[in-house]
Amino acid sequence: MYNLLIITSSTEGDINALNEQVSYLENFGIAITLSIDATEVDLLHLIHSKNFDCAYIHIKRRFLAGKEYSYDPVKVLEQKNIPTLGSSYITQLLISDKFSTSKKSGIGLPNQIISRTAFVKDCFKWENIEDYPVIIKPNTLHASMGISENSVARDVSQMKVIIEKLFKEFHFINEILIEHYVENAQEYTVSVIGNGDSLACSVSKLQFKGNCNTKINSENQKKMPLIKRSFVYTVEENDKIRQRLEYHAKTLFKHFKMTDIARFDFVLKNTYYLLEANTCPIPGNSFSWEWQIKYGLKKHQIISLYLCAFHFRQITSGKPSRMPTSLINSLPQELIIQINQPNAVDTCPECSGPTDNCLRPHLFSMNDRISSETEVNNFLKALTQLLKPQFILETGTHKGSSTIAFAEALRKNGFGRLVTLEIISELAEKAQLLFVEYPVDVLNQESLKYTPTDKIDLLFLDSKRDIRGQEFEHYRPYLRERAIIVWHDSSYREQNHSVFDVVEHLYKQGVIDRILFPTPRGLTLSMLKG
Repeated sequence: MYNLLIITSSTEGDINALNEQVSYLENFGIAITLSIDATEVDLLHLIHSKNFDCAYIHIKRRFLAGKEYSYDPVKVLEQKNIPTLGSSYITQLLISDKFSTSKKSGIGLPNQIISRTAFVKDCFKWENIEDYPVIIKPNTLHASMGISENSVARDVSQMKVIIEKLFKEFHFINEILIEHYVENAQEYTVSVIGNGDSLACSVSKLQFKGNCNTKINSENQKKMPLIKRSFVYTVEENDKIRQRLEYHAKTLFKHFKMTDIARFDFVLKNTYYLLEANTCPIPGNSFSWEWQIKYGLKKHQIISLYLCAFHFRQITSGKPSRMPTSLINSLPQELIIQINQPNAVDTCPECSGPTDNCLRPHLFSMNDRISSETEVNNFLKALTQLLKPQFILETGTHKGSSTIAFAEALRKNGFGRLVTLEIISELAEKAQLLFVEYPVDVLNQESLKYTPTDKIDLLFLDSKRDIRGQEFEHYRPYLRERAIIVWHDSSYREQNHSVFDVVEHLYKQGVIDRILFPTPRGLTLSMLKG
């Protein structure tokens, strides 16, 4: 069963709306632990009590208040190796700073920062503010916190009053953003979901009611039911505007190395300006309005859609996921098609040094020092889709990064099965849980003692290097005619060249044909001769 941890706060407003999302997920057999107002100690106890597949943080602010101090749940989860839906801790730190995000976006409005110290000591150069009116905002708070219809200033005296009020209201912040306010501009929210180049966007237009000049989606507005707000969401019918907003949102999403979900607020008046980026958007109308209108997405399905983006990121990056396929199939497939083919985005640099076989290992990536290179896994997936094997045998499951490549290809083929062998019982048990949605049998068994029950179409040898030759001889009688044998770690390396030696010996003896690919650790494809 898929275990999901949702962290929220009683100050986040409508818990009933969250419960509707939870109920929908539970329909698909997902076990959900809802943590409300947990202290850091509470969260640590919770993490140690269960094996969570994913954690989702449903709060507007990154910091949760403890009994004595605040903490960042994203950082705690990353420290404990709990996979987290959404952007990393470092990315969230950057995006939470409106000033830095605006400057690095290239399309931010003119703005300046005033610190608490500069304000108290009266050493800020007020004369540098020349472009009135301005809007005054806390620099590091989301969800329009501290922003109201009275946040716009037209001279220095008004600015000082607003700034003083904000510093008193939010004693824990040290910076205020002074940003040019564009009057009578059109505001948009543009949501992005997915990863890499596999992204979908929802462009929502804020249509204010009446003829009010100060058009602000304030903190109070966001607390109101949609029907009571001073604006309504509409779909932008102008394709040129929509395409431009999508372009900016997708570009910034990639530029800031965001993952899974984000929302960007823009204004348009003669040109486009970024107001704010949000790495943890609340799953509501502002995030999904166009998708609701165009594809029939329901509000109670939004977190499910978030999970799909996370799921596709995991499996494409070589990290198995046991999320129910029935949940993916329940969502608008027009959206799923747009987000289900990301590039690997959640990996590390390849650790192997240059060899005669591969002079540029820095171009490759990996999940960890033991798992196959990401590019190798991509190849194994493509190879499986090309060969259409009935039976695949893998030796050495480890954490399943190559296993998921085979499994996903088998799922797409619509037939075939995989047996993967892992000698370490703890790793085998974890893998068994991860592959319940796939035609995969994970066996905690020594490779030299396993007897296949079917002819092998594709054999992937990736266990202990010094027994690969023995494995080949053991499975040789079970190979189907024209079966493919794939040898990992087959590059010649001074510290360990046992796989290379075995392949070279078999080739010179006329047992196999072989091709050694120039990958960092070496990948050889071979077939029996004759």
